[in-house]
Amino acid sequence: MVLDYSQIVDALAEKTGILPEFEADGGIYTTSFETKKALLDSLGIPVRTLKEAKESLKVAEEKPYTTALPPVTVVCMTKKTAEIDVTFVASKTSAPLSFEIIQENGDVFSGQRNSDDLPVTDSLTIGKTEYEHRRLTIDLPEQIGYHTLRVSGEGVLNRGGEMPLIVVPEKCYMPETMQQGAKPWGFPVQLYALRSKHNWGIGDFSDLKEMLGVAKFFGADIVGINPVNVAFMAKPETASPYYSSCRLFLNPLYIDVTAVPEAENNDALKKYMQSKSFVSALKKVRSDSLVDYKAVAKLKKKAFELLFEKFKKAANERRKAFDLFCEKGGHDLQTAALYQVLADYFVGKKKKIGFKSWGKQYASPDTPASLNFAEENAEKITYYKYLFWLADEQFQAVSIESERQGLSVGLYQDLAVGVAAESAETWGNQRLFATDLSIGSPPDMFNANGQEWGVAPMRPEVMRQEAYASYRRVLSANMKYAGAVRIDHVMGLVRLFCIPKKEKGAYIRYNVNDLIGIVALESHRNKCLVVGEDLGVVPGFFREILEKAGILSFRVFRYEQQNDGRYKPLNIYPKTALVAAGTHDMPTLIGFWLGTDIETAKKIGLMGNDGRYEQALAMRTKDRYAMVETLASHGLWFVSAESFEDEINGKKAPARLTEVLYSYLASAPCCLLLVQLEDILEQTEQMNVPGTNLEYPNWRCKLPKTIENLYNDEKMKRICTVIRRIRQN
Repeated sequence: MVLDYSQIVDALAEKTGILPEFEADGGIYTTSFETKKALLDSLGIPVRTLKEAKESLKVAEEKPYTTALPPVTVVCMTKKTAEIDVTFVASKTSAPLSFEIIQENGDVFSGQRNSDDLPVTDSLTIGKTEYEHRRLTIDLPEQIGYHTLRVSGEGVLNRGGEMPLIVVPEKCYMPETMQQGAKPWGFPVQLYALRSKHNWGIGDFSDLKEMLGVAKFFGADIVGINPVNVAFMAKPETASPYYSSCRLFLNPLYIDVTAVPEAENNDALKKYMQSKSFVSALKKVRSDSLVDYKAVAKLKKKAFELLFEKFKKAANERRKAFDLFCEKGGHDLQTAALYQVLADYFVGKKKKIGFKSWGKQYASPDTPASLNFAEENAEKITYYKYLFWLADEQFQAVSIESERQGLSVGLYQDLAVGVAAESAETWGNQRLFATDLSIGSPPDMFNANGQEWGVAPMRPEVMRQEAYASYRRVLSANMKYAGAVRIDHVMGLVRLFCIPKKEKGAYIRYNVNDLIGIVALESHRNKCLVVGEDLGVVPGFFREILEKAGILSFRVFRYEQQNDGRYKPLNIYPKTALVAAGTHDMPTLIGFWLGTDIETAKKIGLMGNDGRYEQALAMRTKDRYAMVETLASHGLWFVSAESFEDEINGKKAPARLTEVLYSYLASAPCCLLLVQLEDILEQTEQMNVPGTNLEYPNWRCKLPKTIENLYNDEKMKRICTVIRRIRQN
């Protein structure tokens, strides 16, 4: 059958995993022909003309027959065996097939099969040669890990005869105490938002260490943080922690300068910190209610340079530790540091921080111009590596402190769904990342056109071709010091909403079983609990997959409503879940009650004159009534009789709202509970308004109190005492 242009594009879209339609607020959306073309092109599959599309379809059909083995096989250890399609030249299948499994520990197991006994699963004729896929069944190694399978034989295709065989556990890691029924709870914090007597206008790793002490003091076992990965030092006001330059290393802005060994007996640094200009600037950034990233970066930049000058004369022990960090970081570290130096250079020339504005000469880290620049700026690159090392040292110290404090979970780190489209991570691997696409979300009540997050997706087929090596490195880097990791927008393991330039978006499917298996493997290797942020549009089958894999669901009270608007009873919440009142992308509890998020959305233009503002107000009134009804049915009344009308209508927040709601959530069967400091401290400012950039001061609002003052805060004492008592029963 001869296919026309649209049918060929449809066939390629189906092979590539582009979904033909999806459901979101407002109904069913069909993926258009133009969107499919744009997505395919961004995924490296040319379809701009009929001729290109025909050739791409031919390549896609023949590709599985161009190597003896698939790029990778990921299989669960409980299956005991793996079934793998091996490519044969059909005319030579009578010869025996030999195979060997090289385990990660070096042990080798070998065997042989009669090729004629292997069942044919499919075949294809390319040119004058017929190729067959024959199913090889082998016993799995008993140990989980990254093993290697090799095949050979006269009839086996002589290309691609070696393949990673990844054997994964059935479930992610879970601490022994939780397996025995413990129900830990703790505080999610935005690290930048922490105030303290010593920090330089932004929360730092020493503040985070102190927060572990706060958690221990109040009987909590978890301190969660926003992503703390490398940002753009040349443009520090690019503040979103979910829009990083590289997820493999940490943001130097979180370094506590005074805790660095090179700060000790550093006369130059001491002189700088005693200068009038420094003292004045420090006083201002500390007192500001918003983090002034540009001012903080300026203060720390001079200090970092003075630390580096002293480090260049450091003793051998410090040098060896740094050299080991650089050796482990390898090419990824070199690329991350080089990117920062180039960004500094080009921003100085009034260009952007994104590599696409630098010209073709610097299109990748491996161009002659990039290599020459790296050679000429070797010391500046070493300087950034030094900063990444300092951040790693201090973050590791936080992890060690968590163990010393005896927190059963400890650090709960956040892994962003993607990385900035023009960043060190994408610059160094443009084959893997579709930098012309933006991950986002479909239309919803607050965003009629959906959301574009400006982060680039990985190409599913390239992930598979490289045996998920890059994704594995990102997972490991973010799990190694953490007791738990939250995978942001965990639906990305099965599908991502991707938006091409000048076109509407659509979903792209990922190899969910492979990705979840690798998450489980890295979870065990790093002894790290995994939580999946499954908020938003969740495929119907997906939560069952998460539960089976031991990935905790993320349940937010305000989203857990029935069709009639009433809140779901706690007894139907799953045990294998984390429960919270809200998130950083939602209004605080007080802000929710007062409707400040709705007023903000109207003020900054997210809601126009289309009736959505009035609809949101009406829905919020129903939400308040539903919350009162739900809590009252459990004997938890919190609206005062004296000001009932003002409180129930959102003109005033009930005094006991936070205490009562969290005592209710503490009794949920969910194995984890998070309690936002913003709620306890009755903050109204929202940390982030999704779908905005400069319209709202996202990722800048500080907490109203210092860490030191939390120990004696009456609300902290009262609310945490109630939560601790309930969670321990």
